[in-house]
Amino acid sequence: MSRWLVTALSALVLAACATTPAETATTAPGDGTQTRPLAYPVSDEFTPQTYLNVCPGMIATNVPARDSNGKLVDYSPFIRVDGVVVAVAPVNGACLSSGFGVRGSSLHKGIDLFSRESIPIHAGGNGKVIESGYRDDYGHYVVIDHGGGVFTRYAHLASRERAAGKGKDIAFGTLLGLMGNTASYPIPIHLHYEVLTGDYDTPKKSFGLDAVDPFAAVWVPVE
Repeated sequence: MSRWLVTALSALVLAACATTPAETATTAPGDGTQTRPLAYPVSDEFTPQTYLNVCPGMIATNVPARDSNGKLVDYSPFIRVDGVVVAVAPVNGACLSSGFGVRGSSLHKGIDLFSRESIPIHAGGNGKVIESGYRDDYGHYVVIDHGGGVFTRYAHLASRERAAGKGKDIAFGTLLGLMGNTASYPIPIHLHYEVLTGDYDTPKKSFGLDAVDPFAAVWVPVE
């Protein structure tokens, strides 16, 4: 076999190896030059902040460790729950007004993200919208099935986009609607965001799922 043919075959093998799905890389959010293996979802519409502050001047309950400026310590914008990666806070420009845990006499099953104005709410991961409607307690809300028994819920939206309709396939970062204060009782503008796991196919549907504390889940670092 000629040296030229050996060289050509070697080049073809290397090219094939360089494009195998296992090694396909994607641009890391906020970085236009470096690439890394896909570890978290990316979107042209939404790149979550790499920090989250506790709301100043508010009595915030169940919040994790924070520094002297109110910024959460060791925060990552993504978590892995049962092998599924979702965003911790699917909104930019908001602060944390309440964490997950007992609040008053009941369990607060999500986190509250506050803003003085209505700002966009995005899908926290890829999946399918399985609930999209209105309830007196949750206001306008959306539930996304991310597969693997992992779900996210977005509540008190001022409005819901057509892309957030029941049965729609949805991509990470897709606009779901605007932050609001819809409910049967007066509340400030905020997003109530839940990460849920379990079996959806019960009479209670999403309200029979188990709530997960996103701040206690496994962080997915963003480099």
